[in-house]
Amino acid sequence: MALLSSHAGSDIRPLRHWKTTSAAEAARLIQSGTTIAVGWISDAMATALADEFISGTGPDGLTIVYGTTKGEGRTHGLNLLAHEGLVRRVVGGQWHPVPRLQALAAANLIEAYSLPVGVINRLFRDIAGRAPGHVSRSGLGTFTDPRNGGGRLNRRTQEQLVRLVRPAGDEALLFRGFPIDVALIGVCFMEGTGAIAMTRECSTMARAVRQSGGIVIAQPDRIGTLEKVPPGKVIVADSLVDILIATDLRDRMGETFASVRALSTGQRELIH
Repeated sequence: MALLSSHAGSDIRPLRHWKTTSAAEAARLIQSGTTIAVGWISDAMATALADEFISGTGPDGLTIVYGTTKGEGRTHGLNLLAHEGLVRRVVGGQWHPVPRLQALAAANLIEAYSLPVGVINRLFRDIAGRAPGHVSRSGLGTFTDPRNGGGRLNRRTQEQLVRLVRPAGDEALLFRGFPIDVALIGVCFMEGTGAIAMTRECSTMARAVRQSGGIVIAQPDRIGTLEKVPPGKVIVADSLVDILIATDLRDRMGETFASVRALSTGQRELIH
């Protein structure tokens, strides 16, 4: 896998391959039965998906796949997708930040899997590399081991996503790969260049979706621009993004503890 630079050069000029749209318009691009990889989802995007479903014009039967998610409380982020019928299956690494999805799983209303965060992130990498899945010893002897349930959380969850294999004679687990139709990711921009930066996990997720022939929907996950690339983020080609959702100043942003409307006007920046 090619290494990605973590430093922005002064000559970077964005090519602007993406289309800028609203969260509502982006939600209408997602079809029923879609598999969505979530690196970051804003309240605006989650609410738009839920509203489309409730109105009867939007998608249903979604599969949500994610490794980690921010603990933003019961009424934010992925919790806003917790409607019976909107979500069919959740494959998650962290379940404690999503109590509303937990409740659906506990009530046997969705299929639910709990897999190691690192495995899910590496599975995205292997999907991007056209591998049939990810082989790892992580999870052997634990709840993830198919001999102990294979990460399935309730009776409704029947399909086995994890297999016990013995490459070179040693036990390991094969986590099956699958096509991903949509990636929802967070991005930020570099000051003075407009170059796109995102986490390595989001970059890998977007490449997996590209390999699957899907679309990448991004929304700025911070207010303002970056002066330098922080640890864990990388500069990527803007051609990796298909849709950029314009920032909604009323939306709750991932880096804050308060709503954006509570911030001073000088801290706000609407990105088009």
